[in-house]
Amino acid sequence: MSTEKTHQRSEESEIQLRMIIQSTHIGTWEYYPLSGELNWSEECRNIFAIPAHTKIDFETFAERVHPEDRDFVIREIQKAMRPDGDGYYDIRYRIQRFASDEVRWIHARGKTFFDESRQCDRFLGTVIDITDLRKREESLKESELKSRLVMEASGMGSFVNDLTHVDFRYSGRMAEIFGFGNPASTLSPQQFVERIHSDDLEIRNQAHERMLETGTLFYEARVVWPDESIHWMRVNGKLVFDSKGSPSRIYGTVMDITHQKNEARELEKLVLERTLSLEKRNRDLQRSEERYQRVIAEVQDYAIILLDPNGIIQTWNKGAEKIKRYSEAEIVGKHFSIFYLPEDQQRMLPQQLIAEAEKNGRAVHEGWRRRKDGTTFWGSITITALHNPLNEIIGFSKVTRDLTDKKKAEDQLLEYTRQLESQNKELEQFAYVASHDLQEPLRKIQTFASIMQKNADNKTLVAQYLQKIEIASARLSQLVKSLLDYSRLSAATTYEEPVDLNVTVAGVKIDFELLLEETQTQISSTTLPTIKGHPIQLSQLFANLIGNAIKFRREAPKISISSRRISKEEVKNNPGDLKHNHYLEISFDDNGIGFDEKYLTKIFTIFQRLHPRHEFEGAGIGLALCKKIMIRHDGYLTGESSPGAGSTFYAYFPAEALLGEAPKS
Repeated sequence: MSTEKTHQRSEESEIQLRMIIQSTHIGTWEYYPLSGELNWSEECRNIFAIPAHTKIDFETFAERVHPEDRDFVIREIQKAMRPDGDGYYDIRYRIQRFASDEVRWIHARGKTFFDESRQCDRFLGTVIDITDLRKREESLKESELKSRLVMEASGMGSFVNDLTHVDFRYSGRMAEIFGFGNPASTLSPQQFVERIHSDDLEIRNQAHERMLETGTLFYEARVVWPDESIHWMRVNGKLVFDSKGSPSRIYGTVMDITHQKNEARELEKLVLERTLSLEKRNRDLQRSEERYQRVIAEVQDYAIILLDPNGIIQTWNKGAEKIKRYSEAEIVGKHFSIFYLPEDQQRMLPQQLIAEAEKNGRAVHEGWRRRKDGTTFWGSITITALHNPLNEIIGFSKVTRDLTDKKKAEDQLLEYTRQLESQNKELEQFAYVASHDLQEPLRKIQTFASIMQKNADNKTLVAQYLQKIEIASARLSQLVKSLLDYSRLSAATTYEEPVDLNVTVAGVKIDFELLLEETQTQISSTTLPTIKGHPIQLSQLFANLIGNAIKFRREAPKISISSRRISKEEVKNNPGDLKHNHYLEISFDDNGIGFDEKYLTKIFTIFQRLHPRHEFEGAGIGLALCKKIMIRHDGYLTGESSPGAGSTFYAYFPAEALLGEAPKS
């Protein structure tokens, strides 16, 4: 009997709870994530305007959530269903009702329950329509905004323009400011606009256009009263948008600023009078300054200009026009960084010099500068800070002298010095060759001749040593010829003509025809460009590099030649003193025996060898000759290799030598 009473009381409690929920218009829902079942109460369906017979699942519910809120709602549901969370769910968001797509605001609350494996198996909650509450909140905010504007505009006129309901309201003070006094009938917005001075209507229209973007209204304009008197007003306002983002209301104030404008005119008058007085007092000083400026303007060996505190050019003399080739009309008003090269502008050199002058009083610098026509000159500049009596910086003087001829002479002297050092090194190498490499076959000849003299009767021995003398003589002849080739290259005059590198490769193939067949060498090359250069020297370059690839082999040689245009930074083993910004790279790749890169410098030295002569023939001058050829073409030669893995040699020519197209990196 006790159990029946308990059950009856439980049913009564549930009935009472449903009645309470129905009376408060609260919808309830149950969601079972594991099965996907979703149950809504009648009130919940009413809120979403879903017919009673329509089946509801999670996807149907998600589609009714406003697109701008959908991700947020799903994220909060997933958060509540996580086993490590507290399981509570409490958010506000917008929905779009079925059929009509009417936007409504709802407040949803819920609690998740988990099974023994900590999986969410039940999600219960309530939902209530809070659209009217949101509207009241927005209305309250608008009311607060209106009150604040009214408080701030004490003594000003005010207005409210309801754009939705076409309702325009204004204060009596606003009507007075526009010269209406106390009108008997209600005024329209257009009547107020008609009082604005015709020259200021565009100001008012532009201000309203900006308001649609910023939400703020501000402008100053003149108002013409019926007695034709002109008054100044200032308009401040705020544009309020509705829930759909459309303009709804404009709240604003209007202030009569005629008195302030009149005071400003009086102040301008006083300033003008004071200025005229100062001009009169400073007239003599100006005459003196004019004489000084004429002297400066006539100076032609120095560019003397004045800069404002921000580095803007204020004055220009004949020397500046002569050196930099800008007329005064073209350059005054521009920043002095225009004279600096792009790389100097990028590293903020002009700003650094100004900062140095501000700190130390002056800045001195030498470097390449740019003229109007794009040509460059070597400029020596001095920037000096100028101060007023309060020691405040009011600008800078900048004096520039063209020292291009001096710079070129210094660079030429440095180049001569470098060439002398290079020639001295070559002389040292020649001395080494004369004292070692050339002495070796001579000593053999002398020794063999002495043996023959002592054994003149032994014809077999004499014939044997005659053959050895012949071999030593051939070796000596080869060394002398290599030295002559090397010395002739050093003394050769610069002679450049268009050289098609494809023709150069073809010529080397013809010269090596028998050797290529004998060694089964394969040579492949991409289409190479035409460059300015010495055709015979370039042929020697290609012949030596290809010949080395054939000579130092363990199997049938495979040689690949290709080209590309690259930046200075991409050059292999960059020595750091390359003079050009872009280069043509010609690569010679082979499958030969390779070498240890620790000997990279050694292999480009005359008569330096990495292998015994009985293993690989040669005088040890080929790569040294190649290096010399590249130097004479203002280029660079290097290589990459490892023992047993082949080698790649890179010949770098200045990109300016290109006469045809080369693939870019």
